[in-house]
Amino acid sequence: MEPSVAADVWKLYQEILEFAPVGVHAVDRDGRTRVYNRVMGEIDGYRPDEVLEKNVFELYELNEETSTLWRALKTGHPVQIDEQVYVARNGRRVVTQNRTKPVVLAGEVIGAMEIAVPRGSRVTADADGRERCRFSFEDILGESQAMRRARDLAERAARTDLPVLLVGETGTGKELFAWAIHEASTRKHGPFLAQNCAAWPEGLAESVLFGTRRGGFTGAVDRAGVLELASGGTLFLDEVHAMSPAVQAKLLRALQDGEIWPIGARRSVQTDARIVAAMNVPPREAMARGLLRPDLLYRIGAIAVHLPPLRQRPEDIPLLARAFLRKYGNGRDARLTSDALAFLTNHDWPGNVRELEQTVRSALALWPEAVEITAAMLQSAHPLLAEGAPQEGAHVARADRLSDDAIRRAYEAASGNLTRAARSLGISRQRMQYHARRLGLRSAWQDT
Repeated sequence: MEPSVAADVWKLYQEILEFAPVGVHAVDRDGRTRVYNRVMGEIDGYRPDEVLEKNVFELYELNEETSTLWRALKTGHPVQIDEQVYVARNGRRVVTQNRTKPVVLAGEVIGAMEIAVPRGSRVTADADGRERCRFSFEDILGESQAMRRARDLAERAARTDLPVLLVGETGTGKELFAWAIHEASTRKHGPFLAQNCAAWPEGLAESVLFGTRRGGFTGAVDRAGVLELASGGTLFLDEVHAMSPAVQAKLLRALQDGEIWPIGARRSVQTDARIVAAMNVPPREAMARGLLRPDLLYRIGAIAVHLPPLRQRPEDIPLLARAFLRKYGNGRDARLTSDALAFLTNHDWPGNVRELEQTVRSALALWPEAVEITAAMLQSAHPLLAEGAPQEGAHVARADRLSDDAIRRAYEAASGNLTRAARSLGISRQRMQYHARRLGLRSAWQDT
């Protein structure tokens, strides 16, 4: 094997697997790291540039017997470990579930590749073969009353086999809830398939849902639809209202009968998939706009769980932000300054948790050596707020004081009525209540 060919292969693997949702670590025939993606760095506490080209034994306190990469490389056989405990040279103790295979090119072993997830998560594949990490209710962060209520209802729903409808704005964690419901249900050992109905190509919704049979139309092949593939497990249909009324009618019939007719099939196929559907439009509005058939809503909405937007639970923002600091901090002890916390709790977060996560992650990437993340850093890392973001220092602190003064003035002008004070400031009552508690205002502890 020409070295240049192998080098091109490793480069291609690195580019493709950089954004994989699982940790990937690959070494060449000498044990040198050639592929190491972002998620693997989060697991090990390394930056990819600290790992690439280094020998596996330079990175971990392992030997030729305990290193799964080395064993797969030398034996030429796959290695699967349900629980591997090891210590990285940076001092981090890691527990993973992984599988490792030799990398073969033109009949020659050129290295080995490991796919890993933290122990407690599992890997599954969706309908198009992409691997995903599983999540549980323990992964859903938030101690606000609104989030506790949503999580409690979802946990109750998981103990039934009824269809569930998740309603919430973009970025509120609908797929995370769907995963958690699946993992807490009796179907957890079955498949979990996730589909975004709005992303289906024009005219192909039926074939994706119900499958096709050879001869059904020109170029048709035997292919199972997601309702068949998810049988015995859970099918998550995000943006279910994006389906056409005709397809919605056929989906309703399939759910009622427990059988589907693949396109071109001469006989039906039995299916037993539990539906967890999601919408980013309130159900009443979706029906009024003709986006969702009422009969399908009543079928898939046996239990409806409403996920609160982040602006309605500002007390959860510091908890979430610190979790993202740990997740993307590559092992460093980064913390938020007081002005950073003020910025986070004052922003509306129209993109919800997804927007908050990306802002924190970008700030950490832009300032890789910083141990304190400031408001200026967060604003500079935000795509909509970066332009004209304040510089670090006195100006930011002064702006935060003015914000607190405005809250106090609004509170006094409203005679302590939080609803009126929130309306005068143009913020939600929940946010006003959070700031009132933070500032020690008396009615924060009264339901006024």
